[in-house]
Amino acid sequence: MQIERRISMMEQAFERQLKNSVAADTKVATYIGINTTMLAVLAALVTGPASHSFWVILLAALSAAGLLLGLLFLTLSSTPRTSRASKSIIFFGSIAKQSMEAYAETVKTVSHEDYLDDLIRQTHRTAEIASEKYRWIQRSQVAWYASILPWLLTVYALYQR
Repeated sequence: MQIERRISMMEQAFERQLKNSVAADTKVATYIGINTTMLAVLAALVTGPASHSFWVILLAALSAAGLLLGLLFLTLSSTPRTSRASKSIIFFGSIAKQSMEAYAETVKTVSHEDYLDDLIRQTHRTAEIASEKYRWIQRSQVAWYASILPWLLTVYALYQR
């Protein structure tokens, strides 16, 4: 396969990996909204003037724990991962470390092979980051799913008063 074809193939693969990462970030924003809304409803109902039974307090605590754990996992999913950055003409961290003149010179003199190698490294790293994000999102979903039933029972019990 010719180098230009390989470069085109890797540019497309890199773009797909970037889209996966953006899709994960969109999910995080949605789940953060859901979790914080559920926590707010729980807090508003539990802080009412009435005393609550042991079971209502237990259900509320289980629900809050699952929701807070989910928020922690979502936060870990959205934490930037730039520590493994290598010298690159693609990665923003590497670009920003250079002066405009040095970056322009690097881009003007880069060979096809070096550009392809950079694309391969950046595509692989972006795939690693997206995979890690999705693992944290999956964990947050499990915590959220585990908190739904206690949350519903708590809300039901508190509305019965």
